[in-house]
Amino acid sequence: MKYFITVFFIFYQCFATESALLKIDQNLSLALQGSNQHPFLDYTMETINLASLPFEGITLLQTLNSVTSTEKEALITTIPLTGILVGVLKYSVDRKRPERTYHPRLWNTRITPSFPSGHAAVSSGFATVLSSIHPGYSPYAVIYALLSGYSQIYTGNHFITDVLSGWLIGFTIGNIAYQSTLP
Repeated sequence: MKYFITVFFIFYQCFATESALLKIDQNLSLALQGSNQHPFLDYTMETINLASLPFEGITLLQTLNSVTSTEKEALITTIPLTGILVGVLKYSVDRKRPERTYHPRLWNTRITPSFPSGHAAVSSGFATVLSSIHPGYSPYAVIYALLSGYSQIYTGNHFITDVLSGWLIGFTIGNIAYQSTLP
């Protein structure tokens, strides 16, 4: 009986904490959404939101000519591996998108589940490998990944935990892809 009470208490504490954390995540994410009060900021964040994946693809193609074959391998494998893992997680977890109070000014879709953020994951993975190959670009790559992730929260597409998880996934896969190509 003592073990049952202990296990029940631990389960209850985890459940209560999880519920409280989810409320914090939802409320903070809602507070960080755009307010449609600043058109320049709205258009900027939506442009970052929409342009991140094409930007990464174009940059990838331009970078391939100036890197070694092992660096090419790391760059080329990071994006699809990240996408596959994110896709599996999205449909396994099946988290609903956040309540949106922001009204997009440009085209915006929300057709896949919310967790984790694929944009944040791919941007983080790409930035991680690019920073490993060209350390001088690290500050720009980090700023880019941060903006890409935040744009997802700003437009109401993702919760903060979706973006944080995406960044972690991308960073991890980017590091693994880069480290596995080293001699």
